[in-house]
Amino acid sequence: MDSQINHSASTPADVLLIDGLRTPQINATTLQSSGFGLLDLAVQCSAPLLLRCAVTPHLLDSLILAAEAEPQVRDLRKRLRLDTDTALYQCDHGLSAVALASQQIRSGDADLVLVLSSDLKATPQNDLLTSAQRLARLFDVQDEDASAFAEASRLRADDAEQGGLTNRHRTTLFDSQGHACTEDQPDAVAGACALLLASPRGLQRLKRTPLAHLGASSHAQAPAEYPTLAPLLAATRLLGQQQLSLADIDLWELPESPALALLSHLAAWQDADFCHRQLGLEQPVGRLDPCSLNVHGGSIALGALSATDGCRQLLQLADNLQRNHLPRGIVCEQHAGGHALALLITRPQETSE
Repeated sequence: MDSQINHSASTPADVLLIDGLRTPQINATTLQSSGFGLLDLAVQCSAPLLLRCAVTPHLLDSLILAAEAEPQVRDLRKRLRLDTDTALYQCDHGLSAVALASQQIRSGDADLVLVLSSDLKATPQNDLLTSAQRLARLFDVQDEDASAFAEASRLRADDAEQGGLTNRHRTTLFDSQGHACTEDQPDAVAGACALLLASPRGLQRLKRTPLAHLGASSHAQAPAEYPTLAPLLAATRLLGQQQLSLADIDLWELPESPALALLSHLAAWQDADFCHRQLGLEQPVGRLDPCSLNVHGGSIALGALSATDGCRQLLQLADNLQRNHLPRGIVCEQHAGGHALALLITRPQETSE
């Protein structure tokens, strides 16, 4: 660990997203034919990210791997040629890894942290679908509504693909035979994402303009019978803690699979009785502008990957805030066991016009 790191405990360091890269989301057929392992995917997006950001191995204070698998993070030290002083961690979910990295930076324990997330299988949807169906009945959300939303998500993803809007932060996958995969595939089950986080001091070392500023986060746990309520609870709590309204948030990245769950959340925010009884609010949260939600498609179109989704959503949100010169967004990730984590991000002042 860099012995010169010594931020004041009374003034936590800002957390900056410097850059990120992800692999294409690939389906089971491609995964099987390519022979990719969990770390193969992680390395294929992290190595070019470090090269693009001119980060030599000795500069990294910490590496955090998000993966629902047996501990494999130590193998990354050799594959990425990291120093023995680089601290290694592993957790289950992408935004959990981002939260841990943010904690390390704010406490002064790190200036540069590489967050990796990698999946080799899609998230099971059975329990979530049962919860979503219960919520849909409460708020009169129909299957036809969910089908229409799913189709719209796929169209948004297709439009982004055709417009080249995902190319900047997506690398090409090469298998051992030299075959290349350049685009996201339907029915994806695997993928990886790498994010480079830094303190202002770490940013100065790299002499780069940050992509986003990572702000406050909020965790929530939903009742056991309604696990898909967790993202709504986490996002609502974050808004309240930061004294923000829906109108203050320019873009959203929310879990959209199952679609019934997301549409029920949006309906719940407009339901005065639910907001009063379940959220303790005097007024409804309000109506979220659908044009601000998952603007380049979400997990319905790109695959529901438990470790990678949060990092992909964060990178997608940060890129869209910068691309559209918008100040603020929220990303939310569904975790196992009815947990969720919501994170506020802003476009850095350095990029404002």
